Amino acid sequence: MEVTISIDDLHPEKGWGCEDDNSVKYLQKLNDEFGCKFTLFIPANYHNKYPISKHTDWIEFWLNKDWVELAAHGHYHMCDNPSKFGECEFFELDTQSKAEDRIQQCLSEWDSVGYKTVGWRNPGWLSHPESKTVLDKYFDYVALHNEHNHDMKWKSKMLFGHDGINEVDSINIWNNNTFMFQSHIAGDWNKNCWNEENFLNFRNILRYLSTEYKLSYKTLKEL
Repeated sequence: MEVTISIDDLHPEKGWGCEDDNSVKYLQKLNDEFGCKFTLFIPANYHNKYPISKHTDWIEFWLNKDWVELAAHGHYHMCDNPSKFGECEFFELDTQSKAEDRIQQCLSEWDSVGYKTVGWRNPGWLSHPESKTVLDKYFDYVALHNEHNHDMKWKSKMLFGHDGINEVDSINIWNNNTFMFQSHIAGDWNKNCWNEENFLNFRNILRYLSTEYKLSYKTLKEL
């Protein structure tokens, strides 16, 4: 049985995926105990304050770990009018020209650190159909919510399904052979953030699953 674990919103701000953060130590512990791998969805310039091009040491910190994949999660992430799903940056970009300008900014940041991302997840899960047309040109796969996708079809490989690392009572098997867990690196408003309680609960989930299945941990790119 395959297992994927994705984490959203990492950026080079203390508490949001930096070397000494407790959340990062939790990930290392899970890798040490189980061989877990993680797909990290990173905004290229979170809230227009943390461009990855200015934080190459932070990118190198993650690239030096062979158990992570870095993937794109918007450019600024923020938007003018957040929805119940959060900051849906590419849902507000309602023309292809707006989306093209923004994605070029995003890809330029990634180019500046010498890394090509092949995966994409929409900030806030949603994208406007016009934005989707643009995004579809640049990524091998897109990680989507199984319920909040507006039934849009992508040319990129669509990876559906997620269970939060906090959801200990309902774990689904996707595509007949995969457990897909999703989380956020931080933020008290995110029920699936990497705090101590969720870490301990999730570790227990993996310990239980290990007794029931032979588990193979993969990044979304490997999947």
